[in-house]
Amino acid sequence: MRSPSELEGIAREVRLDIFRMFRKSGTGHLAPALSCADIFTTLYFFPIINWDIRFSEKRDRVILSKGHACSALYAVLARAEYFPREDLLTFYQKNSLLGGHPNVNLRGIETATGALGHGICFATGTAMAAKLGGDSFRTYAVIGDGECEEGSVWEAAMFAANQKLDNLVVVVDNNTLQASDRVNDIAPLGELEKKWESFGWHVLRTDGHDFNRLCAAFAEAKETIEVPTVIIADTVKGKGLGIAEDNKEWHSRAPKGDEWQTVLKDYGIDIKDLETI
Repeated sequence: MRSPSELEGIAREVRLDIFRMFRKSGTGHLAPALSCADIFTTLYFFPIINWDIRFSEKRDRVILSKGHACSALYAVLARAEYFPREDLLTFYQKNSLLGGHPNVNLRGIETATGALGHGICFATGTAMAAKLGGDSFRTYAVIGDGECEEGSVWEAAMFAANQKLDNLVVVVDNNTLQASDRVNDIAPLGELEKKWESFGWHVLRTDGHDFNRLCAAFAEAKETIEVPTVIIADTVKGKGLGIAEDNKEWHSRAPKGDEWQTVLKDYGIDIKDLETI
């Protein structure tokens, strides 16, 4: 298992790969990916998943329900050797498997997502299948806080609790922003912890950028029996890019022109470092 400092180093490299993807593509959903990069880094590199069987039928399932944030998952999957890192530079390009939303033909992607609320439903299905089949694999689903406005999220939550799916862990990327504004200014979710508790879930809340706390939350989830677990991870949208952090204007855009100088300054790199892998 890796230490928090090692995970921080990996997460930095993951973010640089995300910037490389956007430097090439010039488009996509950058800020939503940056907010969940640490969550995926923890899942794959602490690791939380069963690393040694990650390519087998008995693998743990990881599902990105907020599919527009796929560049974070792509960057982590490439570093976890699901496909060559060089392929990241095909992001959003014609005929690439690394599209703007996950493609099931790409190794490591369990299901296509994009329509919000669907990924968590698929995740309850894989968790239920494991129970019925007597399999030990676990399912992890990463959803957005804005996504929690979808009714299907709560249908899945009710079903999972009723079926006692303790092999299911949902992580809410709670960055407080959605596509066009703050969640609280569009459809306030109220007391999110109490809401999940009322549906019968074991609820944990943590700092989604603190590796010590993330690892501890996932560890507790593994020890929880007879109920599914939700980890509400408080995050910063655009984390790692100062001009994009907690900025509603950065939901679906990439740096332009001189804005790339901010990336270079923040990470102490040269522009050439972003143009090759």
